[in-house]
Amino acid sequence: MRSLYLSIMLVLNLVCKTTNADEIRLFTWEEYFSDEVIQNFEAESGHTVNQVYFDSEGLRDDVMYSGKAIAYDLVILDGYTLNVLGDKGVLSKLDSALSDDLPFFTDKSKEACHGYGVPYAYGTMGVGFRSSKVKTAINSWMDVFNYAKQNPGSVIIPDQDLDTVAIALMALNYNPMSSNESELKQAFELLQSVMGDLLVFRNGLGYALDKGEHSKMELAVFYSGEKEQISIATGQDDWEYIVPDEGTLLWHECLSSHAEKPMKPSTIEFLSYMNKPENAARNAQNIWFATANQDALKWADKNYLNDKELFPTKITSSKYYNYQLLDYKALKIRGNIINVLSNQ
Repeated sequence: MRSLYLSIMLVLNLVCKTTNADEIRLFTWEEYFSDEVIQNFEAESGHTVNQVYFDSEGLRDDVMYSGKAIAYDLVILDGYTLNVLGDKGVLSKLDSALSDDLPFFTDKSKEACHGYGVPYAYGTMGVGFRSSKVKTAINSWMDVFNYAKQNPGSVIIPDQDLDTVAIALMALNYNPMSSNESELKQAFELLQSVMGDLLVFRNGLGYALDKGEHSKMELAVFYSGEKEQISIATGQDDWEYIVPDEGTLLWHECLSSHAEKPMKPSTIEFLSYMNKPENAARNAQNIWFATANQDALKWADKNYLNDKELFPTKITSSKYYNYQLLDYKALKIRGNIINVLSNQ
């Protein structure tokens, strides 16, 4: 009789899960969520998670501004874009999506997400290079440009308004968020001087995922955490990552939602599951990024916690630059720079 009762309960649970099953659609970078953690969530909840990928911030932002983002339950947004879109009324307020007793996020992550998103990841921007190929010392942002000129067809620089121009500004020892027109002109000229020598003008991780073992990339602008993914995608285990002497932009990314997309119970369930400390730790370690969930660090292993790429210790606070809101003119100049470079 007991075995019959248990069988009936199992069937009822299965029927209940099937009845309440929902699809959660994510608009995200590729390889940004752990397959293992997603599969565990699907098995436990009965929901399915459908990930749609973008490989540039420009494409993602076009989707957000066009209103097409209402097709997605959650979107990965950087803190800068999230702030701009939030002020324009494009995003929902998500600061109450999780209960107060769930994760403890870093103050900087909460500030970066501006109440319009749930903190997810943070990190630095730096230079990745293959030690077996790159024999010259890489210490400065200017080394990226010098190596590109000396080794045509081997370097990748991303095609993003803020970050790409910031790289050139830092190489010239200027503030990466500068609005000075003379400095921006010099940054444009520096970028333009290497366009014909680049392997490709795009995100390095996206290129590695596309090309796999056929990758010809030797040096590229990376975001912390990408080294592991690129090594796996290309089968090349000699990748190294450094933050140049001039410093780095400190980025934060958040899970957000379009203002016209109602927050479903299944979406809140997903956010809660991903932010349980043990799940957040496994997710971060599988993908290898610095999680904004500080409670998760108690569940992380030593290899993760001691990784200097994710948690650098040698950079002074003055070398960590934060993204700042730029005026219309400065944004237009940066946008024009990328448009010109992209069409060369």
